[in-house]
Amino acid sequence: MRRAVRRGFGLVVWAALAVAGGLAGQAAVDLEATVEADSVRVGEAFTVRLAVGQARGGEVRFPALMDLPESLEQTAPVQIRSVDEGRRWEAEYSLVAWRADTLAIPPVEVQLVGAGGVTRTLEPSAVVVSSVLPEAEGTLELRDARPFLRLGASPWWILAVLAAVAALAWWTWGRRRHAAVPQGPLHPGELALREFERLRRVWVERGLSGDRFYDGYEGALRRYADATRGWAASRELVGLGDSDAGLISALRHSIMARFARLRTDRDGPIADIEIGEAFVRSDMADETAAAEATSGAPDALSGAAEDAG
Repeated sequence: MRRAVRRGFGLVVWAALAVAGGLAGQAAVDLEATVEADSVRVGEAFTVRLAVGQARGGEVRFPALMDLPESLEQTAPVQIRSVDEGRRWEAEYSLVAWRADTLAIPPVEVQLVGAGGVTRTLEPSAVVVSSVLPEAEGTLELRDARPFLRLGASPWWILAVLAAVAALAWWTWGRRRHAAVPQGPLHPGELALREFERLRRVWVERGLSGDRFYDGYEGALRRYADATRGWAASRELVGLGDSDAGLISALRHSIMARFARLRTDRDGPIADIEIGEAFVRSDMADETAAAEATSGAPDALSGAAEDAG
């Protein structure tokens, strides 16, 4: 009997101490709930700040998301920070309103871990949300239509257009003038040198086989000989004279490469191209010298006749 009385008395004392501690914890808690702006527009973000101050300190747990109606939306996770060595806890909620009205923000329950898990309720004030549209009774201000391009104090776009037109006209006139200049036929030697240069470039880029390369090389030489000597491209080497030693040497390089297969490396065709170019340039130089000598011969004869007179 005495043991039961003692046990009951202990429970009563423990409960009394717990209630007293809870009341003391409640009395030492400072709660704040503020809204950043009293009035916002639809779709404009605003912040709700919750603050809990405790004399003894201790952790305060805030909900990650507020329980909001459809007209309000939380746009970011809650931002929580502790100041003054845990005696004050602050939380910020970023919200957006989607309806024009005076919207009440629901109360928020927080848990005071340091006070034995006691919960407290913070009630933010309502926020006035205004519409982004003009009022129904208001009149809209209509402005006159404006042209896409307006003349101002500095019509830079006119100068840009004039400059572009002038550049286009100059480019077109230059092309027409260049096209109007008559160009005579190229010398057979120039044609052969151009073909040699093309063959060299394609061979270096590995765009031709050896047989195709030497077909083009020999064809260029034979066309040149046909144009300068009347030597048909279908004829053999028989019939060329001693003055054609350079041509015979260049053609023999091609024939030996195609049929005797003496050259197999990549540098062989380049060397043969150089031999063909040297022959064509030498032949063109001899032709130029002969033409100059022929044109100067009448002058020399007339001079000799005057001396004789």
